[in-house]
Amino acid sequence: MDKTDKVSIPNGFLAFIVLIIFISGIATMLVSGHKLSTGTVPAQTDRSKYNQGTSSGDSLSGLSSKAAAPNAYEDKSNLPEGYRLITVLNEDIHKGNLILVNYLHSSMIDGENLVNLYENASRSIGVKEDNMLINESVVDPMNKLFDEFKKQKGETSILISSSYRSKEDQEKIYKNSVKDTGEKSTAYYVSVPGYSEHQTGYAFDTATYNNQGEMVELDGEGDYSWLTENCKKYGFILRYPDTKTNITGIGYEAWHFRYVGIPHAIFISDHNICFEEYIEGIKDYTFDTGGLLIDGGKDGKWVAFYVPKLEAFNNTDVPVPTDTAKTPYTISGNNIDGFIVTVDVTKDVQNALTRTARTDWNFDNSTVVIPDFHDYDPETDDSSSESQKSTDGDNKGSWEDDPFWNESQDNEGETVSESEDYESRFDYVDYYDEVDEQEPEDEE
Repeated sequence: MDKTDKVSIPNGFLAFIVLIIFISGIATMLVSGHKLSTGTVPAQTDRSKYNQGTSSGDSLSGLSSKAAAPNAYEDKSNLPEGYRLITVLNEDIHKGNLILVNYLHSSMIDGENLVNLYENASRSIGVKEDNMLINESVVDPMNKLFDEFKKQKGETSILISSSYRSKEDQEKIYKNSVKDTGEKSTAYYVSVPGYSEHQTGYAFDTATYNNQGEMVELDGEGDYSWLTENCKKYGFILRYPDTKTNITGIGYEAWHFRYVGIPHAIFISDHNICFEEYIEGIKDYTFDTGGLLIDGGKDGKWVAFYVPKLEAFNNTDVPVPTDTAKTPYTISGNNIDGFIVTVDVTKDVQNALTRTARTDWNFDNSTVVIPDFHDYDPETDDSSSESQKSTDGDNKGSWEDDPFWNESQDNEGETVSESEDYESRFDYVDYYDEVDEQEPEDEE
């Protein structure tokens, strides 16, 4: 053979070899559970240096400790100094103190991490029944809240009238409410079974006794207004404020408190927004954009950011601080489509996110307003008055002919089947019609 001759390899064979290599690479990345990158795949890092997942101090705020693990393909070139990636299971978007449960989103958990409230409550508050349960993370801040209330007001008659409730418990309450007050009043004040945040274990109701010895819900007035004004310092929000009923879908409840954590409670209260607005609005504050800076003054400073779950995989890569002793963090699902990471930068003033996080809040709440919703007060209702809808989130007026309460008509008087644009809270659940057809049971 002449030295100038070359060995000829069929083009088809070369293409086949390239295809095999490409498929092998794709398969390896899919098995690892991480998203594909158009760049160079980083070398696999040693998992041992991360102390086997969450044992290094990672806090998942209600998520299983098995949910987080070091990212095997961590690409630090895209992360600021002091941050790393962990992998969180997508199914855990339904866990944590920031899960949104309302008429649109059912509770996918049934009171995880519950403890006996009667055995753990401070002497500053009473507990209606000795078998009541609540999420463990709520106990300490709840006790501190009512201890301080007693110190400030000298009040000792407040009691927790309701905390964790199972779906079955909620079903009894709903049926009895329909029997006692009717369908429309029930729909305004009682969550449909499966859609009550009491089922999460993060909420509780408060009550006291009147002069006749009857248990009555707190009205939020007088001394009790202190709770509404100061609960944020302990991580609680008034879940159903009177100016946000057309967003929450529940009437004003001065007695219902929800634990969300101190930074989020401070921000929600200081900006006069409700939980629905916060959960939707924070989606504009991602890790890449710097997050949301929450300055609580002497109470601390935090950066919160949203991480959407990766739809194509069973888990999602979440950026978190490396030094958890200096910069603690928590992760919570939002019960919809992603996670919210809360980084405590109180002792880490040089943290990378403090230089890029935003403090502005420009969320357009029209995206979460329930169409044609109006306030309903059974004590002052005047069915002859004309329904009115204000634009500031506080809706007043008659409810009797409001299409929101009528599943068969829309704004133009057409039946639902004739109107494609009509939306009702009951379009999202099948329970309302079922209750209407059943005989309510007496509560045990």
